[in-house]
Amino acid sequence: MKKTILFAVFSILALSISAFAQDEERFSSGRLDNYAVQLKRSTVDLVDRTSERLNSSTTATRAEIEEAFLASQLDASAGLFQEMTRGNRRAVELRDASALIGDLTRRAPGYGSNSYLWRDVQTALSNINRELGVGGGGGGNPPPPVDNRPIIGRLYWRGNVDDKLQLIVRNGNVEHRTISGRAYPDGTFSFTAEIPNRKVDVGVEKKKGRGNVRVIQQPAKANDFTIVIEISDTDGGAREYQLEIYWRQ
Repeated sequence: MKKTILFAVFSILALSISAFAQDEERFSSGRLDNYAVQLKRSTVDLVDRTSERLNSSTTATRAEIEEAFLASQLDASAGLFQEMTRGNRRAVELRDASALIGDLTRRAPGYGSNSYLWRDVQTALSNINRELGVGGGGGGNPPPPVDNRPIIGRLYWRGNVDDKLQLIVRNGNVEHRTISGRAYPDGTFSFTAEIPNRKVDVGVEKKKGRGNVRVIQQPAKANDFTIVIEISDTDGGAREYQLEIYWRQ
């Protein structure tokens, strides 16, 4: 009788310990919930921007289409990850999920008018991985690094745009080419350094303006190391734009 009672007690205790261990594996963190929200907001902004650019372009490039599709995949993945954090899924599952999102972000373009939005996504994912212990003994894959290569030159440009304008940049010169809409006097510009006659990665940041700005041609030997920036303003009437164009080694 005593043996039967002891066996029952030990069985109940073993089941309790097993259930406790399983509950312990559930990951619950208010910070992780906030980081998941941050990731989702970043991917929503990215989807809005890439979709807007794709829909407003009459002749989208393959790179633009790929970026829009990738942004949509990331946004869906961020939504699923948010559901997993709300459900307090196991830490190992959350690490696997963050690693899969990291695989998607590694395909992000390293330059272009949306580079700051991609950096926002990467920053949110870095926070998530840090909270999950990724890279600090927690297993999993670290997030993709932000492009920390030094900027070796900048071009500041200011001018009016009605519909579509291209800036053709080579060495220390800027040519203004009106594609459609009213032509305005050439804008003003200044360089911190001339475009070198070698391969560099060019990005652009819109400081002022309402439309889309993108790099449509990177400098290469085949194009005599020429950059082409396109400004698209389809809302009617002219607007002033201020751009910062930069290039990395």
